Amino acid sequence: MKIYYDKATGNVIHNTGEYVGRSYTEPTEDQDFASIKELAQRVRETVGVLKLQYGQHSREFSQAESYRVNPESGTLEFTFPGPQPNPLEGRIEIVEAGAADTAQQLAETLTRLNDTEAQLQDAQLALVETFEELQVTRQEAADAQLALTELYELVLAGQQPVTPEAPAEGGEVNNG
Repeated sequence: MKIYYDKATGNVIHNTGEYVGRSYTEPTEDQDFASIKELAQRVRETVGVLKLQYGQHSREFSQAESYRVNPESGTLEFTFPGPQPNPLEGRIEIVEAGAADTAQQLAETLTRLNDTEAQLQDAQLALVETFEELQVTRQEAADAQLALTELYELVLAGQQPVTPEAPAEGGEVNNG
């Protein structure tokens, strides 16, 4: 659908309407100016055109008393009869409700993210503690391996390991 309007006032000059059909080819603006009497009588530079998709604003067109094109913004403005509310108001409420739901979902996601971050920090702390314990255990294992190696070398050399002599029973030392 094409709506031709006066660029100065926004008043509609001609509405081409919606066409349906597989073989329909939309005419060009030049063809419209040549074939539509209201357009052929106008200076082309004073006429604007607003192109709409099939079905776009169909609810507003069916309920509106009149419509025009805002010459500054190039958007449609509808006038509705009597106390009937503007159909756009319902859309605003739907968008606002959707925004509130989205905000709630974002808040819940942020809470879950903060909980996950705390769990991650706890896991990192546990890993650091485990790593430190592993380092101590490795050092103890290395010390034990060194002691075993020294003992093995002494045994191979035929020496007995030096152990402190235990006192004889009764606590007296035998002097000879």
